[in-house]
Amino acid sequence: MAEIGGTVVAEATGAVPVDRPRPGVAEVDPGRWWATARAVLAEAVARAGRPPGSYAGLTASSLRQGYVLTDGTNELGAAVLNSDRRGAGELDRLRREVGVGALYATTGHWPAPELTLPKLLHLARTEPGLWAATRRVLFVHDWVLWRLSGEEVTEASYASAGQMADVARRRWAGELLDGLGLGTARLAPLMEAGATVGHLADAGLGLPLGLPVVAGGGDTQLAAMGSGGLADGVITVVAGSSTPVQAAASAPPEDPQRHPWVSTHLAPDRWAVETNAAYPGTMLGWLAGVQRCGIDELWLRAATSAPGANGVTAVVAAPAWTEEAWVARAPNTVLGMTPSTTEADLARAFVEAHAYAIRANVVDLERVLGRPAARLVVTGGAARGGSLPHLVADVLGRDVLVPATTQPAARAGAALVGQACGIGTGADGLVPGTGELVPAGDPAPYDEPYQRYLAAHAALRAHLPEPAG
Repeated sequence: MAEIGGTVVAEATGAVPVDRPRPGVAEVDPGRWWATARAVLAEAVARAGRPPGSYAGLTASSLRQGYVLTDGTNELGAAVLNSDRRGAGELDRLRREVGVGALYATTGHWPAPELTLPKLLHLARTEPGLWAATRRVLFVHDWVLWRLSGEEVTEASYASAGQMADVARRRWAGELLDGLGLGTARLAPLMEAGATVGHLADAGLGLPLGLPVVAGGGDTQLAAMGSGGLADGVITVVAGSSTPVQAAASAPPEDPQRHPWVSTHLAPDRWAVETNAAYPGTMLGWLAGVQRCGIDELWLRAATSAPGANGVTAVVAAPAWTEEAWVARAPNTVLGMTPSTTEADLARAFVEAHAYAIRANVVDLERVLGRPAARLVVTGGAARGGSLPHLVADVLGRDVLVPATTQPAARAGAALVGQACGIGTGADGLVPGTGELVPAGDPAPYDEPYQRYLAAHAALRAHLPEPAG
């Protein structure tokens, strides 16, 4: 919960168990999810202790490819999460019937099993009764707004991230969806971020009924926006369990290599151009568990090893965001260990892999944009404490800005509410520059280990069989 202007005044969290009944499937019980969300929101309202008249509005954000099916009144089945890969069997159909070039030109996304489009194709093929009963497909953000206000809409960045939008025109890709047999009848009207969807109809949250409910946006877009990432020349690294690397553009870029995913951004004249370093944060958490210590302790251990980790290379992050690299991923691997390798060397290799993948993704994104970034921003949970931003500044030899706020998405959400209610400056007021500027370091000690990391990643991928679908 944040004030318009960016100060977080209260927060609360709650856990919801994920069901994984078989490989590639990730679901949540929507009833349990909503009950937890309501309880957490009511808790945050109570902690804030603000009078009812002080609230301007309410918005939401979520991961981007997950969805909930409804019959217009109730949810149908489980909520499907973004990490769910049930769409893998539909990728060959997309390549065959649409073509990767045409699919990318329309949607800004190459085929990937996590995207919503192949998941829905799988649903329509394997569960035709459920698909026939479906009145609305709502992305998780949309579902939350529906639960709050009763209104059915889809914010444009979610339609884009689901591979279901004509990204350049910021509308549903009707011709594509019709051709694939999905159609658009089950899809809600598209709405831009910062527009009023409806008004709060849930009396159990401690908030006044009738409060404006405002369209939010994708989690990475919000984090980038709250860090000043809507401005020209800014690349925002959102380092968490995964590490998206995103820039804003005034038009969808044309990349003959089809590397970045392109979605609408949270201003009507901006597009989000994005790559991803995969899951180095998750892997660092795994190493912390193996070494029975916290993440902060791992960073302290890493600091006692030399740049290059004494010859140890950890392939635990992705330097290339491409269809080929994502379909046939290099296995998480540690190379170069000897009897003299220490826990500090392992920790160093893991954190350096994160920085190397960021470097490679930044370089590729700058290639697509046609110019170097004027500012590199590093935010997200993995950036807290400053160790990763300092390492990135060394590995890239570039200044790095760490935003003053640790909750940039909350800051951006408050700005969107302010925009909808005519309070504050909205997205235009979230400019880069506030925070700690980490000066560029010397990349020379990292140049050989960086090339070693790239070579190891390429060699591991070269020996993988290309999977079907």
